[in-house]
Amino acid sequence: MKRILLLILATALTTISAVAQKTNTTFAKKDNVLGIGFGIGGVYGFSGFSSQSPAFGLQYDRGIVELGMGGVIGVGGFVGYKGFVNKIETGGDTYKGQWNVLIIGARGTFHYDLFEVKNLDTYAGTMIAFHVVNEKEDYPNNVFVTSTSHSNAAYASIFAGAKYYFSPQVAGFGELGYGVSWLTLGMAFKF
Repeated sequence: MKRILLLILATALTTISAVAQKTNTTFAKKDNVLGIGFGIGGVYGFSGFSSQSPAFGLQYDRGIVELGMGGVIGVGGFVGYKGFVNKIETGGDTYKGQWNVLIIGARGTFHYDLFEVKNLDTYAGTMIAFHVVNEKEDYPNNVFVTSTSHSNAAYASIFAGAKYYFSPQVAGFGELGYGVSWLTLGMAFKF
């Protein structure tokens, strides 16, 4: 009876150890990570506006290749929204142009344990995105005002980020980049 209990205990400890080793990996081949976040600033050909909304986005990343030197290559997608407003007040009238941008993109990432901190996933990447622009102008008395015109177009962006896992499946993340936003913060969920 004592041997059976020791065997069960040894098996349980081995299983727990194997699971713990797997969950300590922050990003590996076949991992799926879904993130939701908001970003501030950004460019993509839009400049000189009175105001802009934060960029709201949903991103997906899947590990596809583990490299021999360390690191994992991931691919995924992005769907987001960003709004811009240009308001000019002159002669008692307000001239307003509004641009709502739907962003649909494909992302590629390279995850590498840069700082060797437990539960920290550091990565860099690039994205090619298509912007669907909906423009609305509100000018009083049908006055024509020369405004900046933006149309549907494809753009490229680069970013670097980090995810810190509070549990094996839940992380907070931050990304710095050029494109949709300068700084993006959010939550990520691994499945």
